[in-house]
Amino acid sequence: ILQLEVINETTIVSSSLDQTIAVWSAIDGKLKFHMKGATEPVHCMAMHEQELVIGTTANRIGVYTTVEMTASLSSSKLKSDAFKGILTAMAVLPLNRLLLLGADNGGITLLC
Repeated sequence: ILQLEVINETTIVSSSLDQTIAVWSAIDGKLKFHMKGATEPVHCMAMHEQELVIGTTANRIGVYTTVEMTASLSSSKLKSDAFKGILTAMAVLPLNRLLLLGADNGGITLLC
């Protein structure tokens, strides 16, 4: 397990080194389903409203439309001139939907 994100009182999402994003029941601990689309290990996750925002080890940011089995994923690679280093931490600022990104070199970047 690389990252855990609480979705609500009944659902938890986990990411693993094997590129899987799993959705679990917080009530009985059973696997509900796997989300499709990630092609790299996801080590950063954050919820914004109904969307799940993910960050991968290859500096790719993705957004799942919702936390459901049928959710679609759109993603983009961070450009090296906009973000230096390897993505290690991420938060979505709720008021303006900006991304606050942390890098392995200690840098912090605010992206829109």
